[in-house]
Amino acid sequence: MSGVRELIATGGPVIVALIAISIVLYERCFNLLLFLFRAQRVLKQLANASGRQPEIQTLQQELHDAFRQQRLAIDAMITAAPLLGLLGTVLGMISAFGHLAAQGVQHSMEGLARGISEVLVATESGLAVAIPAVLFVYYAHRQLEKAIERATHGHLATQTA
Repeated sequence: MSGVRELIATGGPVIVALIAISIVLYERCFNLLLFLFRAQRVLKQLANASGRQPEIQTLQQELHDAFRQQRLAIDAMITAAPLLGLLGTVLGMISAFGHLAAQGVQHSMEGLARGISEVLVATESGLAVAIPAVLFVYYAHRQLEKAIERATHGHLATQTA
């Protein structure tokens, strides 16, 4: 917990928003993954049953729609995270230059170093939240496509046999 406090103290107020977004974002990502695992099981069962083509097609469309809906919220948070990092960067630079202007030459390096530290932590945090989530969504999309392809080809293979 002290690590989070230190991160907030070092990165500035934007870090609180980034932490909140990351919690919601990754909760949704893991729910999406669970959804896909369940969908893969259902598709596999339908693919193994003969005469279920209409059900497979309906389920495929429902899966695509559900994935698209969940992805909208996830994509919004993925986009917001680096933007919040950028906001932290701007706030940190304002703080650094404000400190430089308010202090004399003698204390300017300390204020500049603190402001630059805040800038770097905020930027890093925004990217650290967004980049793994982008990879996660790509992985989830690939898993959905593979499951649908297996169900379609599995059904076609049982139909021709």
